Amino acid sequence: MRATLTAFALGAGATALLAVAVALGLAALADSAGRESFAIGRGGLELVSYERTARGTTTTFGPALALLPILGGVLNAAGAALLRRGAGRSP
Repeated sequence: MRATLTAFALGAGATALLAVAVALGLAALADSAGRESFAIGRGGLELVSYERTARGTTTTFGPALALLPILGGVLNAAGAALLRRGAGRSP
């Protein structure tokens, strides 16, 4: 159980760092390219949106930024469990 939780935590942490870095990078790229607005997401799950107005720019991080690390943690824990099972160790 401890190994599964460790794999989940490491996967969630790595995915969170990657998601935040990608979101910030996209916002910086949109700002430097002079884009008026953009949004990345599917349905109600938005990762990042960027909007340029006369008063300045706005970058908003959506709920997908919280869900991606959970998904990454679950996938990492499942992968670790499969590797342990294949090696003959108990999960």
